[in-house]
Amino acid sequence: MDALFFFRHSRFDDLELQYALRGIAQHTPWIRKVWVFGDRPEFLSGDRALIEHVSHEGLARIGGYRTPITNFFLMFWVSSHIPDLSQDILWFCDDFILLNDLSPEHAKRDRYLQNLDEVQDRGRGKWKDSLWRTYDFLKERDYTGYNFETHLPTYFTRKRITQAWCEFRDFVTEDRWDGLLGPTAILNHAVKFDQVDLIDRDEEGRWIGFHHTAPTVEEVREKVTDQHSFLNFDDDAFAPKSGLREFLAERFPEPCRFESPIPESFLSGGATQEADRIYRG
Repeated sequence: MDALFFFRHSRFDDLELQYALRGIAQHTPWIRKVWVFGDRPEFLSGDRALIEHVSHEGLARIGGYRTPITNFFLMFWVSSHIPDLSQDILWFCDDFILLNDLSPEHAKRDRYLQNLDEVQDRGRGKWKDSLWRTYDFLKERDYTGYNFETHLPTYFTRKRITQAWCEFRDFVTEDRWDGLLGPTAILNHAVKFDQVDLIDRDEEGRWIGFHHTAPTVEEVREKVTDQHSFLNFDDDAFAPKSGLREFLAERFPEPCRFESPIPESFLSGGATQEADRIYRG
């Protein structure tokens, strides 16, 4: 199984991605390879047997899409065409951090946030409007209505992505918020046609998140327990001098095999150029 990141440069010099990669290196040694789809961080290792960057430009030609690609469903579709990507995929964003060992069997569990059939208050906002638009679309076509926007490493397969794309492609847009939300649309399609292992994220109790304010390190140490395997946070929680940064620096103090000690600006660029040559044809 490979790990696949959707990545764009962060406000914090891509520090979040460094911790996410260190979590993978420490807690999922069975991951075959890591792919970073989007922007390229300077600290990325040049060893393409371990980790490889693929640009939006390198894959957007599949459908003549504008770049950067911002719609997640579309990103799943085009990244599934990376020639050497494994059939089984563990999908990450840079704010999904592994805190404990994760077996391949547990990684393949399909975790959901809510059964939206049971939610009364829809709320408003770009994200919620997209979620409920996706839900209404699915329910009109006799699909389940689970919210799979769980903010933790999520299991996909190239087959799942392809089948959902073939069914829903006319309703996928290039806009970030318009159309269908990628994880929720793809994984509800899988519930209907594939074998799934549905797990309520909050009932499982292995996820913890910090959002909206920067916690002290004492607050993080108090709330994060040995049972927590998945950490998520937003920019406010990861702000400079946040206790969350101190906690992660203690947890992952050393660079991992996915990082290069030499900044990209000092490299020849050969690996990046070769990757673009492969994906551009």
